[in-house]
Amino acid sequence: MALSNPVAFHPFSVSFWTTITYLALIIPLLVIHETVPPPPRDVTAYHGLNLTKAWLDLTVLTNSYHPFNSRKNDELHNWLLLELDEIRKKNSANESALVVLEDVASNLTTSGSVWSPNTKTVSYFEGKNIIAYIRGKDDPPGRWWEDGPSGYKVDRVIGKGGVLLNAHYDSVSTGFGATDDGMGCMTVLAMVDYFSRSENQPQRGIVALLNNNEEDFLWGAQAFGHSPFMPFCHTFLNLEGAGGGGRALIFRTTDAEVTAAYRGSPDPFGSVLVSDTFNLGVIKSGTDYSVFNDVYGMRGLDMAFYRPRARYHTNQDDARHTSRASLWHMMSNSLHTLKSLSGNTGQTFIGIRGDQNRNKVPNGRGSSGVWFDLFGKTLAVFELRTFFAWSLTLLIATPLILAAMTYLLVRQGKYYFFSATVSPYEGAVLEPINLGGRKGLFRFPFALGVAGALVVGSAYLVTKINPLIIYSSEYAVWAMMLSLFYSVFWTIMASANFARPSALHRGYSILWLFALSWLLEVVNTVFEDRFRIAAGYTFVFFHAATFLAAVITLSELFALPSKMTFARRVHAAHDAADHGAEHIVEHIESVPHTDGPGDVGEDGADDEPTPAASETTPLIRGTTFGAAYRRASAALDRKFTGDSRGAYGSEQLWSSKLPSWAWILQFLVSGPFLIILIAQTGLLLVSAVAQTGTDGGSLLTPYLITAFFSILLLLPITPYIHRITHHIPMFLLAIFVGTLIYNLTAFPFSPENRYKVYFQQTVNLDTGVSRVHYVGLPGYVEKVVEDLPSATGKELTCDSESSSRAGLYDCSYDSSAVPPNVVKAIPSGVPPQKGYSSWLTYNITRNRGDTKARFEVNGRETRSCAITFQKPISTFRVKGGTDPDERFGGIPDKGLEKIKLYRRDWSTPWIVDVEWEKGGNDDSGIDGHVVCSWDDVNTPGTLPAFDEGIQFSPPWVAISKLSTGLCEGRKAFKA
Repeated sequence: MALSNPVAFHPFSVSFWTTITYLALIIPLLVIHETVPPPPRDVTAYHGLNLTKAWLDLTVLTNSYHPFNSRKNDELHNWLLLELDEIRKKNSANESALVVLEDVASNLTTSGSVWSPNTKTVSYFEGKNIIAYIRGKDDPPGRWWEDGPSGYKVDRVIGKGGVLLNAHYDSVSTGFGATDDGMGCMTVLAMVDYFSRSENQPQRGIVALLNNNEEDFLWGAQAFGHSPFMPFCHTFLNLEGAGGGGRALIFRTTDAEVTAAYRGSPDPFGSVLVSDTFNLGVIKSGTDYSVFNDVYGMRGLDMAFYRPRARYHTNQDDARHTSRASLWHMMSNSLHTLKSLSGNTGQTFIGIRGDQNRNKVPNGRGSSGVWFDLFGKTLAVFELRTFFAWSLTLLIATPLILAAMTYLLVRQGKYYFFSATVSPYEGAVLEPINLGGRKGLFRFPFALGVAGALVVGSAYLVTKINPLIIYSSEYAVWAMMLSLFYSVFWTIMASANFARPSALHRGYSILWLFALSWLLEVVNTVFEDRFRIAAGYTFVFFHAATFLAAVITLSELFALPSKMTFARRVHAAHDAADHGAEHIVEHIESVPHTDGPGDVGEDGADDEPTPAASETTPLIRGTTFGAAYRRASAALDRKFTGDSRGAYGSEQLWSSKLPSWAWILQFLVSGPFLIILIAQTGLLLVSAVAQTGTDGGSLLTPYLITAFFSILLLLPITPYIHRITHHIPMFLLAIFVGTLIYNLTAFPFSPENRYKVYFQQTVNLDTGVSRVHYVGLPGYVEKVVEDLPSATGKELTCDSESSSRAGLYDCSYDSSAVPPNVVKAIPSGVPPQKGYSSWLTYNITRNRGDTKARFEVNGRETRSCAITFQKPISTFRVKGGTDPDERFGGIPDKGLEKIKLYRRDWSTPWIVDVEWEKGGNDDSGIDGHVVCSWDDVNTPGTLPAFDEGIQFSPPWVAISKLSTGLCEGRKAFKA
């Protein structure tokens, strides 16, 4: 007994192999997505890299909140200096090999208009960074940084350039900073420890920067621009955190060459898609990468934790909610990257810049890159120009090749697509033979349109009814959309094929897929060429894969008899119905067989004996044309081919010669690799945006992204889906119903995936009136406030116009019951309101009639204040500061309405000189407010309203800072 073909295009085979393939690929990708590679059992696997020490140090760093505007920040600053000194002593590194500097001299004045062109705010910042310089073998001898030119203009290469390793040691006022950016700091210390050992000395020097006050507006990185070490650094690795752990993702890279330095890391993770979303402005937040690349011109990488975002900037960003594995992932990948960057001995990162900008380091010209990881174990890196050449070649060559194959098939009379009928003999007056070559032509676009529309519709439905369910249940959303598309697409395609079977069903589907992929490739190629956007790399592979599948589709047709030969056989079979089988055999033998015996179609059914008559047998046995033809054709098949197999089911009789195994080749070239790319990219992107809704991001976008990738993920199976048995789509239909009900009714938050609400308390220090502000999504922020004792019985004012965060509501109430106590100005037991007037002081000096004034501002227990003006000022200068740094943008032409002030100590007052234009009514005065902020809530009772929020808010709620200052106090002035 002959065994059946295990890969034949039959229901069981198709169901089995497609299901196994998807499961075999998706399950590992889910495991990789949800887990972090474990650290080695030997924690000192790399000599000089001690995970145990790094983890213990992380627990020290995260034992309190340590924002820039806190006393704990100073303590941490001193602790880091001691740690670096211990490393130097332990490794016996002399002061020439490892130099540790405390930068308390870099002061910065900037408008920041390079990022916000319409800004009317200017800032003065006094830096407090820590710099550790590890001398490289190629570096100049001595203390070269003390001999460099003043300012920041660069007209020479210092040595052969160096590498900057950066992390920030401040946290936000509401988070302990384990991943943002404690792990980055621990990695910096570990790298200093490793490379400061004599046996690990780098070829080119490494500057390790621990910068302060990244959280307010990247101030530490901006202050580094005035350091003599900045021009030395040609490349950089920035370490960050925008989530609560997991794998450290490559957020962004500047070019293919620096990305190649990351390639070869133990566990690479990332995609150029994320980088391009930053470049396109889809992701609004920034990191120090923006300063190092956009302003200083360095070439480098951004490595950061990105999920779960629900823990970002909250009290769950602590050591308890992350892991040693995450720390090791960042440390081990950073080590490899730094080795590659500092060990580059060529001219890759040295040379004339393309923009000729002398204010930026002369580090050559990088090539735009395309990069993505595969299973978190290897990184594919291409130059964009190479990828563009490939895209353009595919775009032009693939339709030409298919057109050439089509021409050959037409010449041989074997192109059955679009062929409705054919005449058996040229010029003969005979009824044309029906080929059925148009059956199945429009099934694919119809099914894709209907199934796709329903999936997109489900995105809108969930967004309308329960928009935040993806926040905690993204896999339920994935399951709903995947099962919906699969079951609907199968229903349409299987029903159409049942009603009108067609052997060209699969072929038409693949040709439609090719047309779709070609159109996507056109768009992708334009973006590659015009905008240097490489995020559509998946479409290049999609186009190549569907092209190969289409080639196989057309190649199958060469195995068929010509349409003329088939028509003659059908005509002869028609004669057989009238004159008998002997006549048909004799007739066929007299017909010339130009296609050879191998082209005779296997159109007959199995040569089965006629069943015996019974009481259920019709009195008159039907003798149809099809039955007569099949019986006659069976005789012909035995005579010419010896093969009695026929067409599958009720498909066209000429299709019996189509190889039943060709589909598996098509699926292999168009399925597995695309499934990997699409699945891991979709998982990455959806996880990155699923929890952005509470930040004010679009609630619909995560669902549309999930819908798009759900459709894309199942496209490789669509040409074969009509052959799948009903068991799988029926099972998936049940999953759809269950997940739909869940997604529409389940509560979207939990203690592990907390709803994020933003807090600030404001105080009018003139009147003593204070208000607590909770900012969040309407419908949820009210639930948070209603449980607070201080809000009971108070009028709650909620609106979106007063909110400082787009898309969110600001709900505020009178907080006189919980007054802030951030400044211990009065004895214990006396209401804090009594001491409000002493929290900040100012003095204004102005001569009558002048349009200029001097402000002297001081705030107690704060390092952050501001002056706001009712009308714009034209110029200003802060004592101890410099003119605005033009690298960050000049003073806006429309003037300034706010001056933000930061200082490195706690007592020196700011002295600010301002000028303004004289008004038309000869009123040369000016008025506004002096504002100071406070962030240190490490001592209970300092900000009772915040303590109350932590204690009484539901367990599914997390409290984060609204803006600079958990508490903000202001006084009015008129000069």
